[in-house]
Amino acid sequence: MALIGTSYKSSGIQFREALAKNATEDHVEDALAADESALLSTCNRFELYFVSREPRESYASLVRHLKDVTGIAGSEAGLYRLEGEEAVEHLFRVASGLESVVVGEPQILSQVRGAGVRSRKKGNSRGMLSPLFDRAYRVGSRVREAYGFAPGEASLSYLALDAVDRTGAAKESVMLIGTGKMIRLAARRLKGKTKRLYVVSRRKVPPAGLEWCTLVKYPDLKKFAKRCDVIVSATTARRPVLSASDLAGRKRRVVVDLGMPRNVSDSVRELPNVKLFNLDDLAKAAGSWKASPRLQVAGGAVAKEAHEFYQWLVQTRMSATLANLYSWAEAVREAELKRAVSRLGGISGRDKRVVDAMGRRIVSKILARPTRFARSRHASLTEEEKLDLLGSVFGAGGSDAE
Repeated sequence: MALIGTSYKSSGIQFREALAKNATEDHVEDALAADESALLSTCNRFELYFVSREPRESYASLVRHLKDVTGIAGSEAGLYRLEGEEAVEHLFRVASGLESVVVGEPQILSQVRGAGVRSRKKGNSRGMLSPLFDRAYRVGSRVREAYGFAPGEASLSYLALDAVDRTGAAKESVMLIGTGKMIRLAARRLKGKTKRLYVVSRRKVPPAGLEWCTLVKYPDLKKFAKRCDVIVSATTARRPVLSASDLAGRKRRVVVDLGMPRNVSDSVRELPNVKLFNLDDLAKAAGSWKASPRLQVAGGAVAKEAHEFYQWLVQTRMSATLANLYSWAEAVREAELKRAVSRLGGISGRDKRVVDAMGRRIVSKILARPTRFARSRHASLTEEEKLDLLGSVFGAGGSDAE
């Protein structure tokens, strides 16, 4: 099991936008040629989870495809690759909202669930990825409830309006482009705080939750945009709906672009009276959230969940030899942890979690290669011979943990 992906943490908005426009789910899965696959694509991340007998070949094939479709030289530098337990832990962190721009934001949990459901319906998610995404959803739900992340409805739209407030911009006339969840949350927060709130939509009447707003049809978007102090856009448009020429003038205004691909041309930044925020700008503004002690404790809980799930996966979905190998390694880890804690004396709970997490990661990384070897095709060795070789090399099941 492995993961290839990129997010706001590892790449700029230009690369992610090129992926959103050109890396379709079917083409990516074809390029990967894996046994199982599931794509998680959101405004701030593009991640492909897969099971392959030849993960390195799958990775190389996908990188070539992404370079071709994005046309961006060096695009592989923005990609990260995780395998085994680390891939599991990453997905659990994503589902829990620990990897989001706004910690605990609610939309990603349903997006994780949706990615798993789509993959299962297409027949791409079976013995390993199907239970993985199911468990990720349950872990994400538990972590949010246990640690109380993002009380209320904290989201990118709220972060966007916080950015607007920090500019000191007037909000007498506000335009919201789109009618999705982020726009509805923004409208709820703006209610009673602006004299005129316009919502741009192709609908004939405002959707539920936006009935009190003034509806603007798309043909009139640019005309009304010139009147507004603040514009927030979050649509699925494939190209910009506003450009510099649409917003030029003496009026000071703030524009927040929550779209992926971007809804507002970057040329707007050149206008002296307009302040533009895109998804990367908001991510930089949210950096202070990451230092929360609660976040570290929750991360430890997620790591434990990932470790337990991966152990179960190995024991139920892989061979008995691999299961014994992982059981042996886990016994060694637990024995060494107990010995180390005893020698260190009265260490704090946090320090113990750090040592424990380090041990889990070492075990995961050491066993990643023999696991790949066992699952790969080999010109001169049969499946049985590979497993016998692993059993002989590691002596799994012996008394080395004592």
